[in-house]
Amino acid sequence: MHAIRQYEFGPAATLRYETVDDPVPDAGQVRIAVAASGVHLIDTTIREGEQMGPCPLPELPMTPGREVAGVVDQIGPDVYEAWLGTRVVAHLGPACGGYAEVAVRAEPNGAFGAHCGPNAPF
Repeated sequence: MHAIRQYEFGPAATLRYETVDDPVPDAGQVRIAVAASGVHLIDTTIREGEQMGPCPLPELPMTPGREVAGVVDQIGPDVYEAWLGTRVVAHLGPACGGYAEVAVRAEPNGAFGAHCGPNAPF
């Protein structure tokens, strides 16, 4: 698959379009075939190497991107099979990975409030 990768903090010119291995979902995770990825303010701040809020900067290299929309195309063990083929919108959180053709996210089970972080837009 193709993904935008970052090896150093800095301006947008530090981002690279590369071919990487497809992620495989672990137990309790789903893989999303990404149709669209948002550019969140936190994405640009982290890209520049500035810490925002209580979360530390991610280790490099990384694939940025916190917000994605797409279709669940693969599920990990212990995930309800009905998720396959479901259209979803997901916030990937500090894990990032949305600037890619596919991304992995924890299965959205539990109360709605449990999936809303402090930076969730309303």
